[in-house]
Amino acid sequence: MQPKVAIIYLTFPTKNWEEDIERAMRSFEKLSYPKDRLELICVESKGSRPSVKEWFERTWMPKSGATLPRITYIFRDEEIGFSGNNNLGFEKAKELGCEYVHLTNEDTEVDPDYLVRAVERAESDSKIGAVQSLLLLGQDRDRINSAGNAFHFLGHGYSTGYREPVTSYQLPVTSDEIGYASGAAVLVRVSAIEGNLFDEKLFSYHEDTDLSLGLRSRGFKIVLEPKSVVWHWYEFAKAKINFYWMERNRYVLVFSYYRWWTLLLVLPALIGTDLATALLSIRGPAPYGTGRGGWWDMKRKVYGDLLSRDFWKWIGKRRRSIRASRTIGDRELLRLVVASIEFQEAAVQSPIVTYVGNPILKAYWWVVRRLIV
Repeated sequence: MQPKVAIIYLTFPTKNWEEDIERAMRSFEKLSYPKDRLELICVESKGSRPSVKEWFERTWMPKSGATLPRITYIFRDEEIGFSGNNNLGFEKAKELGCEYVHLTNEDTEVDPDYLVRAVERAESDSKIGAVQSLLLLGQDRDRINSAGNAFHFLGHGYSTGYREPVTSYQLPVTSDEIGYASGAAVLVRVSAIEGNLFDEKLFSYHEDTDLSLGLRSRGFKIVLEPKSVVWHWYEFAKAKINFYWMERNRYVLVFSYYRWWTLLLVLPALIGTDLATALLSIRGPAPYGTGRGGWWDMKRKVYGDLLSRDFWKWIGKRRRSIRASRTIGDRELLRLVVASIEFQEAAVQSPIVTYVGNPILKAYWWVVRRLIV
């Protein structure tokens, strides 16, 4: 009998929610995974636009258990972010006896076999904690969105293979692990999770990195399954506030997972790159394709958190929890990290980073990684 799986699907009222949900649901109707072993858990929380719930219940709930898997719809009338929404779905999946959950973004379309292939990969090795599906671009269906994500030793993360033709890109072989799994399409082993799926204080961004690092720290593997295909209608441009979440949360990861000796080793690079980033934020282009005009206001907001007692109390609590359950040292935890900061779009590429920063960081990490225990 196939393991029981829950698809956690967030029905947030985004700009294109009706088109996105329609496309995803149509693809869910074609799934080859046995419907009696599937649960479709849709989660919505308060947004800036009218709720999706009434439309969804009218349009798709009549198909629950028929052309679609059995649907559970959860609505929370408060803003709880990507982390909180997925935690609601995860708790419901455990109540329903699911052995795996697959987080599937709202703006995706799935191959009929995407769950079959992901579950097969997970079942092949009990030490696999998460399996990322191969993400292709919905707007350009033969090009890659993410073939696994790369984790930089200073806490940054980015997609590997972005916009490369899938026919020519060297995809990982079966035994290969990836830096971390994208939360846009990832299968997670329920028994590998202690407590919540995500830390809700992260709110949005880097929660998938946190999930992968947490699993790896306890001896689990994070892999890509290229035969599990999901098309993602990915948009590079981000609201400026998202830079705050990404920048703050990368510090959270570094300060939570790195042991004191490792933190001491990376601290000069962390401070140096932060000062350079702060200078660029004053007059440089706004981050991640949001236009020009600087983003010092977001950087200053991050500094406000770093000077907050509550922030460090949170970090201390995370460190104690991670230390209590981890089974490997930092050398093993960080063996897949990268030392180059890569940009996904030409609009935000920086010659200073490419030709000055990256060579320095590569040389720095070459030395530091040999001193980590």
